[in-house]
Amino acid sequence: MRLMFLLLIICLKAYGDHTETKEDLGAVLMHHVADKNEWSILPAVKPIPIHNLTIGPVTIPFTLHVLMLIICFLTLAISLPLAFKKKGLIPNKLGIAIEPITMFIREGLVYPSMGEELGRKWLPFFYTLFFFLLTSNLMGLIPIFGTSTGNLSVTGALAIMIFVGVVGQGMLKNGFFGFFKNMIPSGIPWPIGIILLVIEIPGLIIRNSVLAIRLFANMIAGHFVILSLLLLIFVIHPLVSIVSVPLALFINLLEVLVAIIQAIVFTMLSAIFISMATNHH
Repeated sequence: MRLMFLLLIICLKAYGDHTETKEDLGAVLMHHVADKNEWSILPAVKPIPIHNLTIGPVTIPFTLHVLMLIICFLTLAISLPLAFKKKGLIPNKLGIAIEPITMFIREGLVYPSMGEELGRKWLPFFYTLFFFLLTSNLMGLIPIFGTSTGNLSVTGALAIMIFVGVVGQGMLKNGFFGFFKNMIPSGIPWPIGIILLVIEIPGLIIRNSVLAIRLFANMIAGHFVILSLLLLIFVIHPLVSIVSVPLALFINLLEVLVAIIQAIVFTMLSAIFISMATNHH
């Protein structure tokens, strides 16, 4: 839907100016997914400028994606307590809608990956992580919002949190030296063990880095595909819209599924990585 609104504005501009260059089309693509210091609520409405926060000598960068993170936080902080505000066995309608999701996170993602004992300790964290990812991903499909998880800084920060959880839980369970010893299979000669340790330590970092890159890439890939299909109308011929617009609409609907799947995959892999740090290879 967000891109459908954008298509309307592109049409108006394209018919008003036929001297559009390929560089301008590339700028349209990048402008749609890049972080910026303005909030375009609707295509026909003048963007609202977003200014950095200055507290004394300290300047805190404040951009569109930071604003989206705050909106996501407020949405969850208000809606989730309201969902389970009603006391008793039967929650309210919002609670009834959310309860199957929480059951799926517990029984389908966390407990199978970590076991019940360890999973129970980490369950609040993974509830928060999943709902944050799901809300942020879906917000990017709503016309007035942006995709904060389409920012590598955001996904990188999430991956760092998981990395800290992996190292922290591993050292808490096995001790400092036991954490690294846990990476080496038992019963092998120590020279081979050292080689494996040298391989496993970068692998630990790479695994968590891939979490960030996967989420980031999946969140912006759909936007690039949809917008590229729409821009074909002006690059080739207006009649291309007969094919490109239905395809763009189909992929836009598919993005809803991608948003849900990426929240599930990130949560599940995070639980697996933390569990791996506590178990011997």
